[in-house]
Amino acid sequence: MAGVTAIICATGFTPSFNFKKDNPAQVDHKGTDNLVAAATKAGTVKKFVLVTSLLTNAKAVGQQDNDNYKFLNALGGILDEKLKAELNLRGSGLDYTIVRPGGLSNEPGDKVGNLIVRGEDTTFGLDTDPGREISRDDVAAVCVEALLDPRASNRVFEIVSSPDAPVLAVDKWFV
Repeated sequence: MAGVTAIICATGFTPSFNFKKDNPAQVDHKGTDNLVAAATKAGTVKKFVLVTSLLTNAKAVGQQDNDNYKFLNALGGILDEKLKAELNLRGSGLDYTIVRPGGLSNEPGDKVGNLIVRGEDTTFGLDTDPGREISRDDVAAVCVEALLDPRASNRVFEIVSSPDAPVLAVDKWFV
């Protein structure tokens, strides 16, 4: 970590047949916690951006019966483990931004739709939400911009895309 001033953590559990080693607790929780601890110890990290998921805080905001939450969390409690990592980062003393994207698409952003940035615990992957998925390219762009924009400091943003959404200028992402 010598000389590292910024971190974007976008790790995520991938299901495998080696569940003892490859599981959400090891990857999304402990792995992230280890990275936060190393960043804190280094003393040079000025910003830590963590990518988690929509519905990470579902239980606390009355969305525990949301079908999307139940489906995702059935994968070894992945959202619960991501929440533990979020809470650890928030308590670390590091300047952070947490980015919670909707369903990830490998399509370029212009094929998925225009970016929608919302506040914490406002987007739940419901049919009534303004969007449900987002291009991986757009997630990366939001993460990089979060490193640079002081308005993103110590905040959580939920991001999705929609072809019906107006174009959102970069300087409006973190207002």
